[in-house]
Amino acid sequence: MKKRIFAAIVAALAFLPSQAQIMLTPYIESTINGLNENNYTIAENRLRNIISSNGMASGYGGRFALACKITALQREVAGTKLCQRLEISFAIGDNFANACFGSTSIECLGIGNTEGQAMTAAIRNIKSTPQLKAIVAQAKQRIIDYYEKNGPSIIRKAQGLVTAQQWEEALYELTAIPEECSCYKQALDMMDNIYKKHLDHDAAQLLSQAQAIWSADPNPGWSADRATELLGQIDTSAECYPQAQALMKKIHNRVKNVTEREYADAKAKEQAEMKATVALEKARIEACRDVAVAYAKRKVTVNHYYRTWF
Repeated sequence: MKKRIFAAIVAALAFLPSQAQIMLTPYIESTINGLNENNYTIAENRLRNIISSNGMASGYGGRFALACKITALQREVAGTKLCQRLEISFAIGDNFANACFGSTSIECLGIGNTEGQAMTAAIRNIKSTPQLKAIVAQAKQRIIDYYEKNGPSIIRKAQGLVTAQQWEEALYELTAIPEECSCYKQALDMMDNIYKKHLDHDAAQLLSQAQAIWSADPNPGWSADRATELLGQIDTSAECYPQAQALMKKIHNRVKNVTEREYADAKAKEQAEMKATVALEKARIEACRDVAVAYAKRKVTVNHYYRTWF
């Protein structure tokens, strides 16, 4: 499973654009008891929209975060409807170093037939404001400054991770470096190299497994099926792909030849069995006749009425 997940990551990296946005991770906090999962999902999506509208990318578990805290204010009744006011406090900063770059807050109103509907409607009204845009812009420059200062050390760390074959963590570190940093091109080239190295490493392991399975039992059946399955997972751009194709062809030819020979043998056996069955049946009939003739010679009384027919 882990390899499949990484394969999806590196496949996506192969088509990365030549730009990388600053990444912010959205976080939601609430002082409201009973806020359901749907409410949290809506709030998170609102934060991701705010991040995107400010020219940045939303991520997961990153160093820099845009967080919001949801606090319930007064609830009112307006005719048959319930009105719920919420205070939404925003803060942006370095979540690893515990450094807040700025904060602001807004109020949101939601109207519904029930408390839950009013709460959900209020959360749906979370949106960006000029004040929030201002602190996001300030934070953006501080994030660029951070990566400009620490980019070379991040790249060195990623190189060590690659040496230890910790591909996922290396990519995690490198993908955080935004295009505004002077070392971004170096990071992008390194990501491409990681993709190729891991692809070749993974492919070589798959080829080795397939070779071992086929060598142990080079016949149609489980070994052929499993070896073929492993070879089919090797990317066409992998260094060992020609070897994988050669082994695939070898397995295919072996299975085809054995299958054809087994079919011919089975057909010949079937025909021989049929001939034997026919011969046996014929022998049984002849035997029955012989028994009948012998009995007739011993027991049957022959009448001579036929002599009077002339």
